[in-house]
Amino acid sequence: MPDAGTFSPAVTMARSRWRAAEDNLYPTLINDPSAYQRGIAAIESVLAELRRRCNSVEELIAVEAAPEDLLATACPTGTVIPSDLLLGVACGMADREMSAERERHRRVQIVEAARAAGRVWAVLSGSEQPEAMTEGRRIEFHLPSETLIEVTVDPWSGGEPYRIDVAVTVADGRHTVSRTFTDRTAWLAALERYRADIEAAPSPAALLEMS
Repeated sequence: MPDAGTFSPAVTMARSRWRAAEDNLYPTLINDPSAYQRGIAAIESVLAELRRRCNSVEELIAVEAAPEDLLATACPTGTVIPSDLLLGVACGMADREMSAERERHRRVQIVEAARAAGRVWAVLSGSEQPEAMTEGRRIEFHLPSETLIEVTVDPWSGGEPYRIDVAVTVADGRHTVSRTFTDRTAWLAALERYRADIEAAPSPAALLEMS
């Protein structure tokens, strides 16, 4: 679940600052190869210290407001990167890591609940019913084969607003089969066929032949 303040104005403003710091710092490092490695090392050091001290976006914001101790610990010999940019980039990275971990944990809980209930499908995000979708995306997970079906509706995309991506896990990694549609009825019918094919497939590898 998101942090309590994830959608607060303070968090929104902080994330805007952190994105701006990345936009300002990275082009400077790329244009100065001699400083690039030192800059990356400083960012990684600050990020490592943030990982040790912070468990939420609110804690990142608090550290950003009084960063002296953290920067002295992470970069005891100093750094040529302006401290606001250095901390902003590292905070943005730490925030994304926390968000990714929360999302991973949330999905694990959904899958475990579906398994405990004896279900073979679990909706990881989006509408429970694809028929109700007018925009956005929906991700569904087939537990036995570890196959993901992502369906999206993008009314602003132009000629083919409906899409299905089927991500199949096989021995050499994850492969994706994709199709787009102009017609909503055809899209929904294809989704049902994919779900039936996934349930009936003798192995995940067989799903790669779907079209």
